Amino acid sequence: MDDRDERLSTLIAQVRQNPAPSRKWRTAMNQLLREIQQLPELKKSTHPNYPEALNLTLEWVSRKITQFEQRQPSISTSLSNWVNGYLGWRIQDLSSPEKNAPISLDAPIAVDAGARTRLEQLPDFTLSGLDGMIESAQKETIQRIGLELELYIEQDPEENLRNSYPRSYPECNCQLLSLRRVLKDPPDKFQDLAEELKVKYTTLNSHWKRKCEPLLQEIASNLGYGQEQQP
Repeated sequence: MDDRDERLSTLIAQVRQNPAPSRKWRTAMNQLLREIQQLPELKKSTHPNYPEALNLTLEWVSRKITQFEQRQPSISTSLSNWVNGYLGWRIQDLSSPEKNAPISLDAPIAVDAGARTRLEQLPDFTLSGLDGMIESAQKETIQRIGLELELYIEQDPEENLRNSYPRSYPECNCQLLSLRRVLKDPPDKFQDLAEELKVKYTTLNSHWKRKCEPLLQEIASNLGYGQEQQP
């Protein structure tokens, strides 16, 4: 078993061992979806809307991975064949005449979640919607983005969140506040955080609204959130 097969085997086992949508499940699932995108045998397309087909496929994988069965000696090859079986149809859909028509958010669609329109599938991206984004990420249309946003908050690879804080209060940075307000369930109250961090409530609340919330919205947008609403 090579390194890729070993990583895939471990991640699939972790996803199956932890109930969705627990933190361990989300972390393992996010890493698995990243590995899948790096599979050398994954179907590709030059169609400009290929990312849409891939995103739909990743959402499908997150729902159906428990049904995956290894049928080849290499788990990488077996997983590629399994994923490509669905991805191939989604790529084919891109060339369908119906795919070239404008997408109406009010048009009725059939989805497992029971929503009647695309609009009903999209969460309100307000402050309260932001606080619940990780929970909302379980919805098919934003599941992959929710997982990636959670991982971004935890790792803060560019330190954008960590370096945003009120003057003289570096411990009140946006990463810590996001961990406590967005990822924690239930989220900590601002008053409790202000007392713990020894900062004025108004200072903390103002920094969250003026700096942290817009920063998280920008990160989510960069990950692809909201693009499905654009013409």
